[in-house]
Amino acid sequence: MRHARARGYPVPEVLELAEDALVLEKVEGPTMWEVASGQPSKVREHAGLLAQLHQELHEIDAPDGLPAVGHGGRLLHLDLHPANVLLSRDGPVVVDWTNARCGDPAFDVALTWVIGATSTGLGRLADLFLRHFLSHFDRSELRGVLRAAAKYRLIDPNVLDDEQQAIRDLVAVEGV
Repeated sequence: MRHARARGYPVPEVLELAEDALVLEKVEGPTMWEVASGQPSKVREHAGLLAQLHQELHEIDAPDGLPAVGHGGRLLHLDLHPANVLLSRDGPVVVDWTNARCGDPAFDVALTWVIGATSTGLGRLADLFLRHFLSHFDRSELRGVLRAAAKYRLIDPNVLDDEQQAIRDLVAVEGV
């Protein structure tokens, strides 16, 4: 997080490092998902902002020593979706960096695709958000890493059984 912040990326300031915790600055504001859910007319705008946050993040070289996922040397969040973006008075702030790795930006975007398409309880608004988000990227490039992103998501112990099936279904529908 300090690495990203030092390069101008919108993350909370790390105030203290402890062996088992981080103390971060308090950032107030709703999540992007809360705002989009309450104001469906803003879905296109927020999907574009999320795409921009991905693009800006992926311009940053990963710090030395960060574990890698696949090939590539860019900083990846690996959980960058609307519920992990706070919309503060000063602009968007990206939170929940526990999965950050080094790798290929397309993998990060494909993982957001997998999460958005398969997380339970998001409904039709999530489909609209995802469609607008994906329009900012080369879909054929993302399809090239979608299977790997799906496999990565499937090993997450927090993924529920119905989400696991939805992930398998997404891979089948996309033909990858």
